[in-house]
Amino acid sequence: MNTFRRSSGAWVPARAWATAAEGTMELHQPAAPTAAPQPRDLRALTAKDLVSELATKASMLARKEVELAKVEAREQLRAEVKMASGLGVAGVCALTTIHMLLVALVLGLAEGGVLAGWQAALIVAAVVLAIGTVAGLIGWKKRVRTPLPATRRSVQESARWAKERLA
Repeated sequence: MNTFRRSSGAWVPARAWATAAEGTMELHQPAAPTAAPQPRDLRALTAKDLVSELATKASMLARKEVELAKVEAREQLRAEVKMASGLGVAGVCALTTIHMLLVALVLGLAEGGVLAGWQAALIVAAVVLAIGTVAGLIGWKKRVRTPLPATRRSVQESARWAKERLA
């Protein structure tokens, strides 16, 4: 089954695949090119044959379009997974950094003679808890309270319209 990929503005069969090398696209053709089917003389066909040919071509085109959409979706999903994993690593690094900074703050307060070690740790933990609580409450207020309002409204309107037509 042939798949198609976009390469420099033109759709090419997957048999002729493209690679990115230093920002340039190189088109690689297969070793043994396949013969393209010869176009049929459409004027010699009957109306039934023309309709059959049209249906076959339309069906093939639809299958190819769906196949192309699947291929593009897979490629984009792979890119999104890579992006999400990179963001995950960045998030873990950010949390570790914040943790280390808070430990340094506690040690600085304890070493500076301002507070005992346990008191400094308790105060820093209380401040972090307060900040987290405020951020959580603000986020909770921004939650979606009624999901999919446009879809609900559309379904209700469709149901109301159907009831009116059936009544």
